[in-house]
Amino acid sequence: MTDSELRALMKSDLNAGAKELYQQYYRYVYAIVFRLLRDCGTQEDVEDCVADTFAEILSHADNIRGENLKAYIGRAAHNKALNYCRSLNRQEKYTTPLDDAPEPVGEDLESDAEKRELKEKLLAEIQNLGEPDSTILVQKFYFGRSMAEIAEAVGLTTHAAQVRCGRALKRLKKTLKDWR
Repeated sequence: MTDSELRALMKSDLNAGAKELYQQYYRYVYAIVFRLLRDCGTQEDVEDCVADTFAEILSHADNIRGENLKAYIGRAAHNKALNYCRSLNRQEKYTTPLDDAPEPVGEDLESDAEKRELKEKLLAEIQNLGEPDSTILVQKFYFGRSMAEIAEAVGLTTHAAQVRCGRALKRLKKTLKDWR
């Protein structure tokens, strides 16, 4: 079925058009969403995002005019997956709960307490940088991920992620300068 036939079907019978749209483009949407969410979400998140993508496409079916339908669907899936990834990253906690933190070992408990306080302050300041800067810094320096992996996860080019990382580090340095 061509794009124009599919649009006509959706205008005349939305249910039949939705079924045909889903059958034709499910694998395409799934591939886009999976590629973007594989590092930050679960299989359930991918399936939810695919369903939400089709729901959004159908809710805006009247607004799709002369555009290439596949390009429109691909962009909608990409944008929805990026929003899901950002939402999932905001929900994640990167700090260790106090109950799970190991007991300090060593003679100098005061020094250990200062280090722990500095680490907590650093994590709080990183979170204050906002998205995607906080995610970039945490993924790079706490989890040791490559910039290419991080860029793909946050939906930026590798160069853009590197630039954001550098700027975020400068802002963090300025923020922490007066702390000690």
